[in-house]
Amino acid sequence: MSFENSNMNATQEYDLLITGGKIVTMDATRRIIDNGTIAISDNKIQKMFLAEEVPNSIKARKRIHADGKVIIPGLINAHSHIAMILFRGFAEDLVLYKWLERVWKYELTTLNEKSVRAGSKLAFAEMIRGGVTCVHDMYWHYMATIDLAEEIGFRLISGPSITRIGDPDFNEMINAAHNGLKQIKDYHFVHPVVQAHSTYTTTPEMMRKVYEFKGEYGVSFTTHASENQAEVNDVREQYGKTPIELLQSYNLLDSGTVLAHCVKLEDHEIALLSESKTNVVHCPESNLKLGSGIARVTEMLEAGVNICIGTDGAASNNDLDLLGEIRTAALLQKGYYENPEVLTTMQAMEMATINGAKAYGLDKNIGSLESGKRADLVIIDFDKSHLVPCHDIYAHLVYSVNKADVDTVLIDGKIHMEDGELTTLDEEAIKAEVRTIGEEFK
Repeated sequence: MSFENSNMNATQEYDLLITGGKIVTMDATRRIIDNGTIAISDNKIQKMFLAEEVPNSIKARKRIHADGKVIIPGLINAHSHIAMILFRGFAEDLVLYKWLERVWKYELTTLNEKSVRAGSKLAFAEMIRGGVTCVHDMYWHYMATIDLAEEIGFRLISGPSITRIGDPDFNEMINAAHNGLKQIKDYHFVHPVVQAHSTYTTTPEMMRKVYEFKGEYGVSFTTHASENQAEVNDVREQYGKTPIELLQSYNLLDSGTVLAHCVKLEDHEIALLSESKTNVVHCPESNLKLGSGIARVTEMLEAGVNICIGTDGAASNNDLDLLGEIRTAALLQKGYYENPEVLTTMQAMEMATINGAKAYGLDKNIGSLESGKRADLVIIDFDKSHLVPCHDIYAHLVYSVNKADVDTVLIDGKIHMEDGELTTLDEEAIKAEVRTIGEEFK
């Protein structure tokens, strides 16, 4: 009998067999399969077996031997501005508002579809190397990134953004958003969302349109919220409410909403997020770098809030290393609460996998390794000095593994990196192009 308790035709041919690895499934039981085999066809995980249950006669068009390696679900970067990688190291040692002023000035005057596409290519390359298979993106010229993701086969969460930044014509912006959502609804690799930059860069009229978009297109909504105290103070001064309270007044707190940051929350706001089933993305390194503070992740988790994790943009991080972000998040909560028992290693891994999938309504397809789900997975080489011995697999994944340990990456069953070599992107050509673009920002 197979591990999946289903009959197996010994002559079945699969597109790919991954054999010999330790499989960290992140399924509902958080099952770990030692010396397992994953059978992949038609972009999906068809079956998972214990090694001794795999018939000798099983066929596969390709095999990957994962002995000495660990297989995990593809990581989900739940909040980012990926082409902002063009501004890496561009606005340093600045508080949030001054940082925004510097970055916005150049974004509005220098970016175009070509440069955003180039920046997104570099971002995809960096993230693949770090085990990320799905990313949320909120940025200018978003269709350039969406078309690129569809072209190379990178899973992307994106859509039009509503904002006052750049003083856009309201009707033109709304019409463009309608057109964008209609255009991308049938894309295979792109999960559409409607976005607003924040409550302090939108108007009530804009947010009413966001609410209408959610209902009309059946999409999730995402925005920045309560990133630092200055934002909270400004929104309260203008509207008499905090960002969270204001979003509630717009009927925009629900299970289809994803809020980035939520660093400065009051107790009743955590309760609001929990009661409404609103999702939160923790971006610890960006929050630290901009001096925004430390989010009360432990208390939100205790209240039942679904917390996922993101890098934010590389201009405030300065990388797209989600493995590093996971480690920072776990350490930060233990130090902040002076309690080593908070934010366990399993919780940290959940934030980077299944919780991110749940936040955007993708958990039926990604976020864990299970039969029938999309074959988004990462193979990590555990035969490294800093990973020996291994007494606790989750502890190693959170505290010891780094992006250089990522060996092979699959998205939708397609190999994007094998044995440490990118297979879908010309990394050297991409770096050369981005270096040239970077000269324009000096």
